[in-house]
Amino acid sequence: MTLKQKAINGAKWSAISSVTTIGLGLLQLALLARIIDPEQFGLLTISLVILTLVDTLSDFGLSNSVIQRKNMAETELSTLYWLNIIIGALVFIVVYSSSDYISALFHQPELVELIQTLSVAFIIIPQGQQFRALLQKELAFTEIGRTEVLAALAGFAVTLASAFISPSALCAIWGYLTMVSVRMLLFCYYGRSIYRPIFVFKLKSVSSNLRYGSYLTADNLINQLTINMPTMLLTRLLGAIAIGGYNLAYNLAVMPPAKINPILTRVLFPTFAQMQDDRPRLRHNFYKMLSIMSLLNFVALLGMIGVADNLVRSVFGERWLFIVPVLQILCVAGMMRAVNNPVGALVMAKGTVDISSKLNAFRLLLSIPVIWSGATWGGLLGATISFTALQVMTVLTNYFMLIRPILGASGKAFLASQWMPLRMALPTLWISYALDYLLEGILPVTVTLAIQIAAGALVWGLMMLSSRHPLVLELKAIAQRKVRAKVTLKSENPST
Repeated sequence: MTLKQKAINGAKWSAISSVTTIGLGLLQLALLARIIDPEQFGLLTISLVILTLVDTLSDFGLSNSVIQRKNMAETELSTLYWLNIIIGALVFIVVYSSSDYISALFHQPELVELIQTLSVAFIIIPQGQQFRALLQKELAFTEIGRTEVLAALAGFAVTLASAFISPSALCAIWGYLTMVSVRMLLFCYYGRSIYRPIFVFKLKSVSSNLRYGSYLTADNLINQLTINMPTMLLTRLLGAIAIGGYNLAYNLAVMPPAKINPILTRVLFPTFAQMQDDRPRLRHNFYKMLSIMSLLNFVALLGMIGVADNLVRSVFGERWLFIVPVLQILCVAGMMRAVNNPVGALVMAKGTVDISSKLNAFRLLLSIPVIWSGATWGGLLGATISFTALQVMTVLTNYFMLIRPILGASGKAFLASQWMPLRMALPTLWISYALDYLLEGILPVTVTLAIQIAAGALVWGLMMLSSRHPLVLELKAIAQRKVRAKVTLKSENPST
């Protein structure tokens, strides 16, 4: 199987696992928003943000260093494996013992039990990290996709069972611990066919990995702090209920691209790493993938702006209607995140994470006064506008500080890669708004929402079918070949 075929197969399985996990996540979010108290929902949001931030430290970038290095000795792999375990244990101790301080920092004493329970994840996760990296390096995305789907299903089942028994923020945490446990066990099962750790620990042998990992960890941590800065600041300024509402909107608008794109980035990273010395090829493939990702993300997010009111009413209920304008603004932030995410694969493949780390550090320092000012001026909506403005700024700085130095001056190609997806998606926004205006008060909310979604999808489909853009024609040709291949296969095997 060629590198291109492996990448396409990886993208397919990444898409399957992404759709499944995101679908289950949104369903779980909707059910919890209706089952548990808004205050508890806000506490859950805060605790999961803390987990996300600390989780960045639990691997120290060592797994990605395994992918970036073309060849590694058995001694190096084993040392990195045990180092992962040690770092995870240290993070567990720090988080568990700091739970009182963290809860006091956010003015939420109920967080103590949640943080202590969540900290157990840092003992579980590192045991499967290296196996996942090795599977990713080998482009074994079938195994990775299956693992993530099964783990998500297990976590979803435990969360719902716990919510019906005892509706509180802890129910989602039990589900999360179940998910990471299942994921770790399956990664160990699949990964041991590639490599089995031995009892060797030579720290000097992995000095280059530690250097690469330290920059990558700093970059990821700063990036996560920047993304979650509104949540942390609003917790102190506005309280748990506002944070719960912001989290609902964020998970609809920003989280799907933030979850889908990094999974695709895991496909791109090893692929880009193998072509890192061929700039024209790397540039061509980067902008092609950027267009494809925007093609999928833009239509969903622009369509969501048009259906926001009916979506919130149908999924979360009337008590969350205050988040409608927040959701609409965050859809723009989600589009910017969709553009920014693939840059990470490019940076990691070229080993220039130190530059990215410094750039993200500057953005973090800038985000604190900007979001604080926005929240002070306009409350939840003001903070959301500030966060979105920062995402727009990130797109611009990423091009001039990261993409251009790696790929060369290619501003026209960058803009062209985004204009085509935007042009294809705008009619979906228009038809969604028009139908909301025409059908308001005539049909039930859920029926209107279904009509809006169906009409938006139909318009986008017609735009795709009528487009003569080279990339769209290439995608249609790939789809037609796959359909013909399936038809041929069925005709040759009539018994199936």
